[in-house]
Amino acid sequence: MSLSIGRGLATLFICLMWIGSGSVGINVLTSTERSTYRHESNWAVLVSTSRFWLNYRHIVNTMSIYHVIKGLGIPDSNIILMIPDDMACNARNALPAQLFNNESHWLDVYGQDVEVDYRGYEVTVSNFLQVLTGRHDSIVPRSKRLMSDASSNVLIYLSGHGGNEFIKFNDVEELLAQDLADALAQMAEKGRYRELLMIVETCEAATLLQRVSAPNVITVASSQKDEQSLSFKSDPELGLSLIDRFTYQTLAFFESIDIKSSATLADLFGTYSYEFMQSHFSYRMTNVTLRPRDVKLTDFFGSVADIRTTSDRGSQDTMYHGDAQMGRYMAAYVDEDAPWDIGSKLLQPDMPNDLSMMRKIVYSAPSPSDSGIRTREAIRAWSGFVALCSLAIYMLTAHVRTK
Repeated sequence: MSLSIGRGLATLFICLMWIGSGSVGINVLTSTERSTYRHESNWAVLVSTSRFWLNYRHIVNTMSIYHVIKGLGIPDSNIILMIPDDMACNARNALPAQLFNNESHWLDVYGQDVEVDYRGYEVTVSNFLQVLTGRHDSIVPRSKRLMSDASSNVLIYLSGHGGNEFIKFNDVEELLAQDLADALAQMAEKGRYRELLMIVETCEAATLLQRVSAPNVITVASSQKDEQSLSFKSDPELGLSLIDRFTYQTLAFFESIDIKSSATLADLFGTYSYEFMQSHFSYRMTNVTLRPRDVKLTDFFGSVADIRTTSDRGSQDTMYHGDAQMGRYMAAYVDEDAPWDIGSKLLQPDMPNDLSMMRKIVYSAPSPSDSGIRTREAIRAWSGFVALCSLAIYMLTAHVRTK
C-alpha cells in the first residue's frame, strides 16, 4: 500500500513539474501593462544577408537603419550588426571606405565609428538563430550576444534576397520561415523580450513571417507572395543600385523623428505607397489587443534613456543625403496634387483608408508578461522540489518494504 502511495505521489508531482515547465503564465501584454510598465532597455539585431558587389544595396539598407537607431540613442553595446561583405573596402568601390544610399553622396552611412559584430562568413543562419535564442558556445564574447531580457524591446531587421518562405544567407544557405518562427518562440519562452518588432526587406517577405506565432511580436514585410522588393537610386559612378524602395521610404519618414517624437507605427504605415514601392507592404500583430496607433516608433528605434551617441554622421535632418528633390518626389507619388512640403503628406495621423495599399493580418496568440514568467518559474521550481521529495519517499518506502 505504502509503495503504491509513493509511486502515486511521484507520478503526480512529476506531472506538475512538466506542467510548470510549459506555457503556464503566458498572457497577452495588455494596453494597461504597456502604459503602466514601460520597457527598460532597447536592443537591435540588424542583418544584411547578401554578399558580392552587386548586392551593395542590401548592406546599405542595413547600414541606413543602423544609422537611424544610433542617431536615436541606441548604443553599439545594444546593437548586433551582421554584415556579410565589406562593400566599403571592395576593390570595385570607386569611393573607397564609404557607403552611400543616394547618388548625391551627401552622407556616408558607413562612417568611422561602425561596430560590426559578425562579418563575412560569420553571417550564417546558425549564428543568427543563436543570437536570437542565446544558445551560444561559451567562447562567444559578450559583444556578440543579444543580452536582452523580459523587460527589453527588440528590433530585428533583415535585408537580402528571398523567396517563398525563405531568405538567403551569404548565397549558400537559407533561413526558412519555420526556423525563424521557432527561434522567436524560444525567445518568448526564455523571456528574451517584452515586445519585438521584426522588419524584413526582401522579395516575398510576408511569406517568411507568416508562420510567426510568438506572443507580443509585430512583423512588417516589404512585399507579398509573388511580389518583388525593388531597388532604387541607381548610381552611374558605382554602376549599381544604392538602396531598396521600402527602406528608402522608411528613411524618408524618419527624417522628422527625434527621441521625443510621439509618431507611431500607424504614422509610418500611412506613408507606404504602392505607387512608389511597386509592392504591397503588410504587418501582423500577434497581440490582438494592440493596434499600430498604440506603438510608438521610439519604443523600438530609440533608447529608453536620454542618450546622445557620438557620431560623425551628422544630424537626422541631413538624412535626405543632399537630395533636395526627395520631398517633391515622394509627395508626388503619394498625391500628384500634394504640396511640396513632404511633412504635410507623409506624417499622416491615421491609417490610410485605401486597403489595397495595405494588407493587415491580426493573429491572436498568448504573450509572456513579466508576472507570468515569474509565476511559471516559481511553479517549475516548487514542482521540481516536491517531485524530488516524492521520489525520495518512494525510494525510502521501497527500501523499507524490501526489509
